[in-house]
Amino acid sequence: MLSAAESLLEEKVAECKVSALLVEEVSADCKWLLSRAVPLIADRIVKSRELASYMFELGQAGYNSGRKDGYGEGRAAADNNEKDYHFELFKEDCGGKYAAKRQEFASLEFAVVKAAQKLSRKADGVALLKKALGDEGHAAGGAGTSHPE
Repeated sequence: MLSAAESLLEEKVAECKVSALLVEEVSADCKWLLSRAVPLIADRIVKSRELASYMFELGQAGYNSGRKDGYGEGRAAADNNEKDYHFELFKEDCGGKYAAKRQEFASLEFAVVKAAQKLSRKADGVALLKKALGDEGHAAGGAGTSHPE
């Protein structure tokens, strides 16, 4: 009877050790995600072609190339039904184009975000994300790295 109890105790101690290691790994992964992954992904978004293209198009949306002084002058002339023989009259709703373009920001899709989402669905997602972001050797807070099994 005593050996059965000792065997059960040893089994439970082994389970606790495995659980403690798992908690340590998950904690290290969480620390890395917060301290390294978020800044690395944000950096990639800031330097992305998607954002650069959007910002260029946003600037163009509010610009009326038909007027010497742009949107304000053209809008005032159109509102006052003024004739202007030197420049074209205001033709575009730049304010509306600009507002519509600003609304597009919420629907921008960044390649790095799509990749992170795809990797997060995998069993060893954190390790794969580290590799994809080129941050495999860095451990947050000295807590260690993810070791998929």
